[in-house]
Amino acid sequence: MAIGLGVVLLGAMVLFMPKRSAASRADLIPYTVKRDTLVVSITERGALEAAENKDVICHVKAGKGSTIATTIRAVLVDDGSHVKTGDQLIHLDDSGLIEQLKAQKIVRDKAKNESNNAVQTFEITKSQNEKEVESAKVAVELAEIDLRKYKEGDLPQLSAEIKGRVLVAESDLEIWKDREVWNDRMVSKNYRTGNQAMADRFKQQSAELSLKKVREELRVLENFTAPRTMKELESKLIEAKSAFRTKQIQAEAKKIQALGDMETKELVFKQEQRRCDDLDEEIRNCLITAPQDGLVVFYVPEQSRFGSGSQQSIIAQGEPVREGQKLMRIPNLNRMLVNVRVHEAMRARVRGDVSFSLNEFHALSELALRNRFGRFIFETAFNLSRDELVDFHPILIKGGLRAEIRIDAFPNKVLKGHVRTVDEVPAATDFWTSDITVYRTMVSIDEALQDSKGEDIKLKPGMKAAVTIYTEDRADNAILIPLQAVQGSARDGFFCQVLTPEGTEKRPIVPGLSNDRMVEVREGLSEDEQVLLTGKDRARVAEQGAGEKGSKGKGKGGPPSGGTEGGGGGGPPGGKGKPG
Repeated sequence: MAIGLGVVLLGAMVLFMPKRSAASRADLIPYTVKRDTLVVSITERGALEAAENKDVICHVKAGKGSTIATTIRAVLVDDGSHVKTGDQLIHLDDSGLIEQLKAQKIVRDKAKNESNNAVQTFEITKSQNEKEVESAKVAVELAEIDLRKYKEGDLPQLSAEIKGRVLVAESDLEIWKDREVWNDRMVSKNYRTGNQAMADRFKQQSAELSLKKVREELRVLENFTAPRTMKELESKLIEAKSAFRTKQIQAEAKKIQALGDMETKELVFKQEQRRCDDLDEEIRNCLITAPQDGLVVFYVPEQSRFGSGSQQSIIAQGEPVREGQKLMRIPNLNRMLVNVRVHEAMRARVRGDVSFSLNEFHALSELALRNRFGRFIFETAFNLSRDELVDFHPILIKGGLRAEIRIDAFPNKVLKGHVRTVDEVPAATDFWTSDITVYRTMVSIDEALQDSKGEDIKLKPGMKAAVTIYTEDRADNAILIPLQAVQGSARDGFFCQVLTPEGTEKRPIVPGLSNDRMVEVREGLSEDEQVLLTGKDRARVAEQGAGEKGSKGKGKGGPPSGGTEGGGGGGPPGGKGKPG
């Protein structure tokens, strides 16, 4: 009986106990829906860099088949030291280069001696060629003189002499013929004897033989001796001319050969001399000095700064150094940038400075000149004047997006800035974040940081900072709720827990733009309604926002001049930017 009464009383207590409201749970917080302006912003962390740097680079060349140039003998300054132009920074090991230089000087001196010998050989060859060509030329001239002498002198003279003798012989013969008639008459009158007449007749026969002989000499001269001699002299002239041409060709060939040998030996000497000069320069490059006054910062690669990629060689004694490796930087501390990385989902919303540079001028001119001849004239003029256009400074057409920078070392100071550049290609990532694509974004700090006395504070490279970039996407007079109030997913749909007089209602919503704290509700909620914050499903609404821009468009307008970032929430954004 007592037990039954206790059960009845317990049931009555449970039945009439006041129901616990969903809003009374400790992890559920009510929020009143409001209308406000939502500005889509991106908050990322990064490190400070100088806008202008003088890099200290290893100019020592690496050997064949290796990327290592040398090692560090001594680091003469500490990271963060102030230096002046010409101060010694790093001394690289030059012992191997000094030994190479000694051996190279021996090779150079040998090449120099060979070059000098080749010069002397060329001069001797040139002189000998001139003498041989001149001798061959004289031989041609002598052959021409001999031919002309015989043709115009010896032959006419010899022919005239023989012809004169022919005339004398003919005259003698005529005399003896007349004497024969006289002898016959004298013998008939007994004035001369027969023997005397016979003797005169023999003399007449002798005169006939003499005339015949002289005429034969003239015939032999004209038909045989003169043509043969002419042929011999003409042949000698042809041979002399041929020998002259041969000497000229041989002389030119010897000259070219000697000249080529001389030039080759000279080039070899110059090459060996350049190697000596290069080694001298590399030895000088082993002692690295400061190119300008400023603060020394040991170089850290982009990948290492963001925790990705392989670490670069440490700047310390004994460490290897690669050819072209950046060792240090001397930054210009008057102009600073923040190097941050923006997620690929937000890349299209971030815009840097828009400038009109030489490349844009060239592309625009080519587009305007559709005529092929006009384009050819433009290309020719552009290429000819390219050197003069090197100093052409880009014209800023439109500044990048507005940004705010909060440096960790000065958390109460907010500096104004703007996006200067956004890379077109993704930045390198490490193994742990290989599935995340980010883009390097350089944000310029546009105002000086001052202390309480109004004096400028010098910022240092490497300082950490949070950067908030305000995009051009915004929603004016929009229904806004915190991200913690949104539940669900893009596949199953988003919903909120709405407080009503009857209790908690699960209501579907259509989210719009969002930032790292607030989200726009386009359908499903009204102003002054109350929703419950759960702290769950924040990543899902970010996924919805990432597709919002491609499927439903983006908010219009420029950087905000009023309103609130995140639906009226106070304080700076705290967290990474979410796609919206």
